[in-house]
Amino acid sequence: MSNYQIFIVLLLLNVIISTCLYLYLHKKTRISLKFLFIDNLLVGTISGLVTNYFFTILYDYINQFYVVAILGIFSVLLVPLLGFAFTMIRFWRTPIRSVRARSDELVSPADGNVIYIKKVESGQIPITIKNGLSTKISEISQTDILDQSSWLIGINMTPFDVHKNCAIVSGKIILNKHVSGKFLSLKNPEALIQNERNTLVIKSIDNELYGIIQTASRLVRRIDSYVKEGQSIKQGDWFGMIRFGSQVDIIIPINYKVNIKVGEQVYAKETIIASK
Repeated sequence: MSNYQIFIVLLLLNVIISTCLYLYLHKKTRISLKFLFIDNLLVGTISGLVTNYFFTILYDYINQFYVVAILGIFSVLLVPLLGFAFTMIRFWRTPIRSVRARSDELVSPADGNVIYIKKVESGQIPITIKNGLSTKISEISQTDILDQSSWLIGINMTPFDVHKNCAIVSGKIILNKHVSGKFLSLKNPEALIQNERNTLVIKSIDNELYGIIQTASRLVRRIDSYVKEGQSIKQGDWFGMIRFGSQVDIIIPINYKVNIKVGEQVYAKETIIASK
């Protein structure tokens, strides 16, 4: 084979390995398929160029077949490493976004995909559903937020999503309670009760209550909170961050019209999730 043919083979090999990796991540974590055309191609191309660089160094000293075989094994290790690096860049980034919502609109508190939208009757403890398993969010009843009917919206955050969360509305924080958990899998029906979580309740200027529950998965080590009870917060202000895989549930008054659908990808600060 000519050097050019080997270059193409190694490049395609890395792209194939990278594509398999991102398809697996899509199945396991629900990441958007758009990453097959963004991160996947970047990871595969960079890994391919790196392996071809090493080929130019080694082919004068080692049999061509063995060089390609060695670099093929090297690619299997390099692609996941580069994929992890790209994921961490996306995970830790703090995007610069502007809130363009009107005073009667609510913004998404998180990046992620909507997994359910349910109506909760007055006095009823909200029941969340994850992978067909349900559980009650009992601690939210410590406030008066359940005195009226409301909407319960669940947002699943993948490792590729921004993991900082923002206020959906401006107002005063009347509850900010952190509970250390047991780091159970979110597939466990008790996960939203026993996992590490942080519950935030905001009272708006018109005295309406809005709840945001951050729940960590079994791989998470902590939920960081940037705010305290009693302080004012503006719509779009970052109030905390969940480390790695996680879920955010929000509770909003029933008089809002929900503008999003199950399965839709939403973005913190930017997506208008509901309006009056």
